[in-house]
Amino acid sequence: MKYAKVRILMASVALLGLVACDKAGQPSSQTAAGSASGEGSAEKKLNTYVEAHNKFIDTFGFVEMAEAYRKTDVAHASVDGTFNVSAGWIGQGLEKLKEARASAGGPADLDTAADALITSMGKVQTRLASLETYYSSKKYLDDKLARGKAEDRQMLAELDAAEKDFERFGAQLDLSLDKRDQALLETLKGSDPLKYNAKLALMHAKKLMNLFNGPDDLNRPDIFAKGDAEVAIIEKAIADAHDEAVKKGKSDPSGLSSLTSMLGSYRTLKQRHEASDAQSMLRQYNQAVDSSNTWSSVE
Repeated sequence: MKYAKVRILMASVALLGLVACDKAGQPSSQTAAGSASGEGSAEKKLNTYVEAHNKFIDTFGFVEMAEAYRKTDVAHASVDGTFNVSAGWIGQGLEKLKEARASAGGPADLDTAADALITSMGKVQTRLASLETYYSSKKYLDDKLARGKAEDRQMLAELDAAEKDFERFGAQLDLSLDKRDQALLETLKGSDPLKYNAKLALMHAKKLMNLFNGPDDLNRPDIFAKGDAEVAIIEKAIADAHDEAVKKGKSDPSGLSSLTSMLGSYRTLKQRHEASDAQSMLRQYNQAVDSSNTWSSVE
């Protein structure tokens, strides 16, 4: 079991332009006005890449549609079978990915990974959409599933290629976001402790989720030792964010309650070692990210 549906937190709109960097992630030598403009463009591009990533893992996205196709097991199916074959909303993710790629700024390595993903994901979307029509219209009854079986191997190969490219793209996106987030944290630490602690809690919640990459990890003491260290950081950040909110007469940042529930699921997982508890953690983490992205956009 691969816990791949980890959403990514976007930067708060209020934070855009706080840290001016050039394409290589180093301080820019542009003028102040030019630097702010370039940083805003690069930041918007990075957030659009995040949106694309999240659409691919969201409901009816690439991850779900690929899993559904594989479970259909066309190679061993008969015309009496049930065919859950659809392109879903993969096209929406592709549109966002292309929109980001067409924008200026951003790391070259991330753009290169996006180029590969645009190509492989485009093939998946095209073939799945065509096969969706074939199966939904039940045309497979006319040819006794001949076309479906003939294209199955190629469809699976294209899914494999897109999954590898998506993994590489996600890794490059994480690197870019880590650089940005560390810089933002340094700025927020002195200027806005509330946002600093909310951001810190979410960042370490993602690190906690990323510890669990398969069923074997649910029983490894060393993984839970690392997890306990992340939990301690998350809980302190949540508490500090709450204290800052009280001082300012504000409510706690949206999403932190979901993180608290996630920590409860982690402790249950630590006791029972069941995949359902890891899935609860994942759901609660994703809820926290969704809520925090919404909070950031209106902050």
